[in-house]
Amino acid sequence: MTRGFALICVLAAGIVAAAQSSYTPAAEDENAEFAKLRQEWARNLHEKRVEASVAAYAPEAEFIQPDGSHVRGTAALRALYTAGTAIFDSELIFFASHVDVAAGHATDAGQYREALTGRADGKRQMIGGHYTTEYQRAADGHWLIAKQSWTIEGAPIVLDLAPHPVVSLTFDDLPAAGSLPAGMNRTQIATQLSGELKAARMEGTYGMVNGSKLENDPDAQRALHVWLDAGMNIGSHTWSHPSLTASTAEAYIGDIEKNEAPLAQYGQLRDWKWFRYPYLWEGDTLEKRHAVRGWLKEHGYRVAQVTLDFEDYAWNDAYGRCQAKNDAASLQWLHDSYLATAAEYIRLGREEQLIAFGYEVPNVMLLHATAFTTYMLPELIEQLRGAGFSFESLAQVENDPVYAEDPDAALKYGGTLPDQFMDARHLPYPPVEPKPFDRLQNICK
Repeated sequence: MTRGFALICVLAAGIVAAAQSSYTPAAEDENAEFAKLRQEWARNLHEKRVEASVAAYAPEAEFIQPDGSHVRGTAALRALYTAGTAIFDSELIFFASHVDVAAGHATDAGQYREALTGRADGKRQMIGGHYTTEYQRAADGHWLIAKQSWTIEGAPIVLDLAPHPVVSLTFDDLPAAGSLPAGMNRTQIATQLSGELKAARMEGTYGMVNGSKLENDPDAQRALHVWLDAGMNIGSHTWSHPSLTASTAEAYIGDIEKNEAPLAQYGQLRDWKWFRYPYLWEGDTLEKRHAVRGWLKEHGYRVAQVTLDFEDYAWNDAYGRCQAKNDAASLQWLHDSYLATAAEYIRLGREEQLIAFGYEVPNVMLLHATAFTTYMLPELIEQLRGAGFSFESLAQVENDPVYAEDPDAALKYGGTLPDQFMDARHLPYPPVEPKPFDRLQNICK
């Protein structure tokens, strides 16, 4: 990597977001004016608009590179940006610690994290360190960059993904996940979803059941029968989907116990003693974590951990609204953004494993048995195959030794297994594009 160019790439702050996590570096509220300024400038760099990027600097601005060398003036900065953006694609996130403003001067400082991808070879690595940007106010009132400097701390982390990864698909919230589009019922979704999995030769796929959804609902009951009759498996997702953070360990364990009767009734001789924590929250205190894990182990359950999750459920309500309006353009955006977000967060999950474990483990992907994921599943499977994935059963995948490890940490927000190790050890997340939650919540309203 050209270490000097790392400074340029750092400027791409604000266009990507860190992974969801219970750990982030300590930071103060930054001045909104400079946050907006940085974001605009960063977007110019990210989109390789060199002239717009250079225009953010004062004519004699100074750029101090991590090796201590200096670049000064518009022409030199233009040459550096032109060369750098031709060599690398950058994804970066800032953690601003403070913005100080005094008269016609300002200083913006904090930490950064950046992933660099070589445009020629596609190789990817992550760096991080500290940045400082000094501004001066121009005659027209605008802020211009007068001086920048930053450091690179530690060796780059190589994010070299395996060419032939492995994954097991799993589905939460059976038999009734998400809202129903007009004219659909749970039995139809279960029939379509199980048929897609059979067509992909994925018999034995696990669906995690909330037994409360079966009560007084013949459609949900038929749906679960359809799932099992198609050769799929079931596991426990608790009776009523409680949050362990909001529950006592005793109440939470009672909810798991209550779910055993429907699992035994429907699962019969199948191996239904797999457990998935609702929200992937395993305890905000060590006492809760130890109590629930101890009970699960004592009663023969294995935890169905997750390594890949892009929150697929978030598209479902929007799908129902857009379908009701017959909004073809919005439905196309839902389709495209679903696959794009899946690809982005699958990459993130795999890169987290390299950081947390030192190697890529066989994966478990969390999906939900919603109408939209059912609609999208054939294309998602095709996308996974195109990325080199092969498919194995949950039991095969979780034979990897990493699934027997426990970060043994109190984590308010839990997360995937790599997330938990990243948070427990305060490891740096790779930058990632944010999920389009705002648009999903407002589209077709």
